[in-house]
Amino acid sequence: MVSVCAAVAAALVVWGARAVCADTTNADEFVAHQVATRTFEADLRQIFHWGFPPRHIESLGHLSYQSPDFLAIVLTNPAPELVLARGDDLYIKRDRKALARHKLAVRNGKPTQNVQFLLGFFQNGCTNFADLFDAKIGRTADQCTVTLTPKHMLQMLPLRSVENVIALPSMDVRYMRIGLILDGYITYEFSNPHRNQPLNASVFEVPKP
Repeated sequence: MVSVCAAVAAALVVWGARAVCADTTNADEFVAHQVATRTFEADLRQIFHWGFPPRHIESLGHLSYQSPDFLAIVLTNPAPELVLARGDDLYIKRDRKALARHKLAVRNGKPTQNVQFLLGFFQNGCTNFADLFDAKIGRTADQCTVTLTPKHMLQMLPLRSVENVIALPSMDVRYMRIGLILDGYITYEFSNPHRNQPLNASVFEVPKP
């Protein structure tokens, strides 16, 4: 679902420089890690749950990023869906529907498309959007858990909260839970991550209309 992919992008989000841990040294390390990310890809398992009308959908797919501004989210099961960012252009293709094209911009400090959060995450730890959320951070020896709540709830609807689990010391995202209105939620589990490895360029090709 298009709304699902958009929420994912909003949620990988803005824990950015705050998220890895509570002190400045580790935050700076995380930002430097993201700036040095030339490519990233991972398999993903998504669960989308909506309270009313009731819906519960499990999907499988793949995420790919290439510096500085190419991003592809491809869902293949149970229905095909593509969210593709290339520079200032955003393409969305859902199953048999027509290809939609949008422009990426920033207005009043907020991105016009949620996928810009995800791009910012890989580009610089999303430090440019960090002020949109309050963060609570917990840490163990091998992971950091960051719970986000929007500072201005109405501005971020339907999103209500985001919980992210990031692996340490690799700093790869393991798990994400996005809380939505009406008791809805989206969970994402990331597996088989690969960073700074060659990618298949075809994943970033714009599909034919």
